[in-house]
Amino acid sequence: MAGEVALDIGEQDKPMGLMEQLRIHYKYKGKRTDKRHKRNVKNAVRWLVAFQAPTQLFMLHCYLIPYLLEDYDQWTHYYFKVLVTYGAVQIIANYICTCVYDTRLPKTKDRPNLPGVNDRWENPPDHFVPLHTPNQNGFAIPVQPVKNLDNSGFDWKYCEKCEMFQPPRTHHCDICEACILKRDHHCFVVGTCVGFRNQRYFVVLTFYAVIYGIFGGYLQYKYLQNIYYPVSYAWTDFIPPVAFYRWIFGTVEEMSLHVAIMIFHVYLEFLYGAIGVIYFNSQMTIIPQGKTLHELAKRVPVRNLNSFNRNFRSVFGDFWILNFFFPMQIIFPQTDDGQSWEGIKIDQNANLQQKTN
Repeated sequence: MAGEVALDIGEQDKPMGLMEQLRIHYKYKGKRTDKRHKRNVKNAVRWLVAFQAPTQLFMLHCYLIPYLLEDYDQWTHYYFKVLVTYGAVQIIANYICTCVYDTRLPKTKDRPNLPGVNDRWENPPDHFVPLHTPNQNGFAIPVQPVKNLDNSGFDWKYCEKCEMFQPPRTHHCDICEACILKRDHHCFVVGTCVGFRNQRYFVVLTFYAVIYGIFGGYLQYKYLQNIYYPVSYAWTDFIPPVAFYRWIFGTVEEMSLHVAIMIFHVYLEFLYGAIGVIYFNSQMTIIPQGKTLHELAKRVPVRNLNSFNRNFRSVFGDFWILNFFFPMQIIFPQTDDGQSWEGIKIDQNANLQQKTN
């Protein structure tokens, strides 16, 4: 980093050739384009969710429940509408919490209190531990990261991209361009990384995505099968682009707007339901083990000494089952601090065997 800065400063004193100017131009243009592409994908997915959630609820209230439950009384309709509204609120609330509770590790002088930081620098830099420190003769010597603060075997590692030391179980995400505290994985549906602060909301989100996606998709499929399919002229009408084309250029009798949206919803709901099944099962498998998807993918030999309940409390807080009924962050915060991991250790024997192989 310092070498690149010095090179740029030195290049300012001498004229650059045309090829050098083009190289620098396209180098930074490529980085800007890549960041813009990532931002556009994230915004597109979020706009898709923002469109799907309220329109799905509208279809359930105005078309699906009145038609599919027409043989039942009004109180049954009412309770079903309350139930689906509650599910939609849960999805929206946990989706927002997953996005808002940022898992990125900020660059600050106040985190955490490592021994010897203030002794090395009069004005500590904006990262945890300086990369170099002067010795008695005034020469810069590299600073070794602090190891095994909690006797777990996890080490503090220096991130070259963020220019700071990472707490144990923290990993850099190239998509978020930040270090993520207890990084599990990057989720493209929510547009952010799942980690220490938002994993509890992501798990609940996947739970309701399974119910709402499969249940809602099935109800819309049955509605289209009974109402629209008998009057449809071709199977291609059930392809979303064709359905919207027929709605725009056809008549209301051929294709109404709510039918076109339902056809789009069927694909989207079953997709969300399938993704929810995969991620909910994976999360409910790794949480009792006290591990993350990133650690499983990288084959980190994590050894869990905690109980089943303790591992769930680490993610959800006390009375963790209540998170599936209402976001409980304010009432029952997480029991861990995201830096030290009691009962979670590195299996030294397995680690040594991996290094040997």
